[in-house]
Amino acid sequence: ALNLASQFNLENVTLFTKKEESEKKEDSGDVMEIDGASDQSSSLPIDYHLYSKFWALQDYFRRPTQCYDKAAWDVFSKYAKDVLAIFSSYKLDDTSSSSKKAAPTQQQSHQQAQNFFAKYLTSEKLLNLQLNDSNFRRYVLVQFLIIFQYLKATVKFKTQIHTLTEEQTEWLKESQQEVSKLLCETPPHGEQFCNSVKHILEREEHWNSWKNESCPSFIKEKPKEQTKVKPRPKRKRIGDELMASGGKSLKLGHPELTRLWNLNPDNMEACKDESRVFLPKLDDFFANAIDQADPEAMVEEQYKDINHQNFQWKAYRLLARSSPHFFVHAVTPGLPINAHLKDIVDKMAKELNPNQQTEEVKSEVAVAEEDDEIKENNEEEEELKNGEQETTSPKLQFNAEAMQSIAEKLGDSWMKLGEKLDLPADDLAYYKDSSDSSTAAALSMLTVWQELDPDRDTISIVRDALKELGLTSVLESSDSP
Repeated sequence: ALNLASQFNLENVTLFTKKEESEKKEDSGDVMEIDGASDQSSSLPIDYHLYSKFWALQDYFRRPTQCYDKAAWDVFSKYAKDVLAIFSSYKLDDTSSSSKKAAPTQQQSHQQAQNFFAKYLTSEKLLNLQLNDSNFRRYVLVQFLIIFQYLKATVKFKTQIHTLTEEQTEWLKESQQEVSKLLCETPPHGEQFCNSVKHILEREEHWNSWKNESCPSFIKEKPKEQTKVKPRPKRKRIGDELMASGGKSLKLGHPELTRLWNLNPDNMEACKDESRVFLPKLDDFFANAIDQADPEAMVEEQYKDINHQNFQWKAYRLLARSSPHFFVHAVTPGLPINAHLKDIVDKMAKELNPNQQTEEVKSEVAVAEEDDEIKENNEEEEELKNGEQETTSPKLQFNAEAMQSIAEKLGDSWMKLGEKLDLPADDLAYYKDSSDSSTAAALSMLTVWQELDPDRDTISIVRDALKELGLTSVLESSDSP
């Protein structure tokens, strides 16, 4: 019968002797006599506690859902552990090859092949004999495997509370391995019997999945007849179409692709077409920057294009492609981007508008006029100063001879002095690459560094730096500026 709701046969109750009933039977002398019990008695010690635990497990096999209760689970796991320990401690001998049993005839083997399901007696006097029976032991071990599989299986009619914890799942896994091992060790043909049981349980999993899917039919419906699809016309090869047009037209399978491909028969000429030149001209791109450089425009520095990073990036890319002012040999170290662009804009302004003065030119003219006025107003003071003796204060700058002497004595240590004077590493690398010798590099470094700030005490700064570097010998012949 089909058990759709996964119900259990709760009427199959196993009754066994309680402790009180056993004591009453012994007092009354009503004791079961067992034929051959003295000959077949086992040396395995069996007591009432083991007897009660063993037969109490039948109630869990009958109704496995009670194992999801915490208290019932503790009892079940304890009883199962004790029973499996007894099976493991006492192994059965393989009687299949015993010489006492004659080989069965064909008729006898046919009769033994018929299955017979018996309900075993539960008397405590029979437990020793039952534990020594291989068939009895197999029945109990198979019951363990069945309940283990049910507790782990996904059943459609299980409630949410019917779930196991990780600890319980791990215990089931270990116990299942132990039971399988005991089945393989139980004669006769233990390993073959164990494999058969495993195969049956695997088939049971498929059966359970089929029930969880509401028992779908095993009969497959015939697929509907598919309407015949008209075959597509055979495509022409591109080479055939090109040959048909005489090499003038090429169809690419789409009207728009075909139109774009046939705009120009020569790919290189199509790339050189003026409509594909997207690079702006220098005059148009820098026109606004040149206008902003005019002092009459009165544009503040923060609003000029040359100070914007986006304009600087585009300007440098355009200059690298089109301008002769970009790749030039410069003796001075690198300048900031906005200052470099300002110089380039001034040069372009002079080339484009020679008559128009840029901001730098006009500022130079204004400064020159101011200087002339100052010279005229202070002419008398200048004459008096020229007549006076030289000031007693020592000069603060190195002359050419002293600088040449220091450069020669520095040798390869000129970069240490440059680092001590807080010169950028890029400038030091530039001096090194652009000079033929260390003396020339040191001379260029000292010259540019002194010209950057003429008002500072160059001699004192260099002297202190050399002392800190332990190069005081360099100053012995260059004390006089």
